Amino acid sequence: MADQRKASGSYHTGGPKMRAGNRTTWLAFVTLVLFSALVGAGCGKKAGAGSVGASPGTVSARPPQAGGPGPVAPGQEVVLEVYVPCAFGPASSKIAKLFEAANPGVRINRVVENVSVLAPKIAAGAKPDLFLCNGDHEVQMLESKGLVAEKRDFCFTSLVLITPKANPAGIKSVQDLVKPAVKTIAVGAPETSVGYYAQEILKQAGVWDKVQKKLVRPRFPIELMKLASEGKVQASIAYGTCFISEEGEHKQQAAKLKLVADFKTDYCQTIPCQAVVIAGCKHPELASKLAEFLTSPECQAIFASSGFMTLSETKCYEVPGEKPAASPAQGGSGSAPTGKPGR
Repeated sequence: MADQRKASGSYHTGGPKMRAGNRTTWLAFVTLVLFSALVGAGCGKKAGAGSVGASPGTVSARPPQAGGPGPVAPGQEVVLEVYVPCAFGPASSKIAKLFEAANPGVRINRVVENVSVLAPKIAAGAKPDLFLCNGDHEVQMLESKGLVAEKRDFCFTSLVLITPKANPAGIKSVQDLVKPAVKTIAVGAPETSVGYYAQEILKQAGVWDKVQKKLVRPRFPIELMKLASEGKVQASIAYGTCFISEEGEHKQQAAKLKLVADFKTDYCQTIPCQAVVIAGCKHPELASKLAEFLTSPECQAIFASSGFMTLSETKCYEVPGEKPAASPAQGGSGSAPTGKPGR
């Protein structure tokens, strides 16, 4: 895969035709050497030599850097298209400015939309250079269609159990969801990460069979908080980062909600957020470089300020029938987690 990628945005070096004779041969040789050096400096890493490839857990061993040699020639501009779920809107805006400042000639065009809109667009044929996904379930769908060239974990999120502020059903834990007073529960659609992991939590808690008929399963993650804040359901399982967000609609909804349980601690459940280089995109080398930059200390601090867990924090996953496993910390080992064990 990576061995055959062409460096998008690479520039042509050439000049006037040389005269015949030894001088032509000598100058042609020098030109060829210089051209090879320039192109080599702008090419991405080959699989097996530090790239993020098809094998989960393989990442660059060198420290991530925003700047340095790249495939953009002086005076040229490359527009890198990045699909960004709403959850990463504010953080990605800051990161885009840092990356552009360190890479003259690169402009990041962010398409900010719900993840449940962006993933299907890619499945239908859209080819952004990079897709930031708040979860890995959507990524696995894209992988099954051969649309993932590279992927890399860059932070983690978790789920929370929330109720309307007054908590009229008196819910104190996930086990209370089986009570007759609880008529409806909002859980994400099964094709989304928020829905898939909520379903797994309900199974682990031993209440899945008893609550299935109560479930309302909206397509868009933002609806999970909205339904609870408006009192249309007695409980919701939503992204914790949305609940603690200080931005816009999320903040307004959270003021009308009560936190009952944080599954990051209660069920050792964390969800990897992944940066995906889309197969066949225009600028795979730059997309890979940006994905790597997301793991830098500078970007990790930005994600942490938005409520996400960084790669240096200990994560634990839990899959039915398996022991929880802590993911390796970023750096040192030259590897980072890429998805849940057993998935």
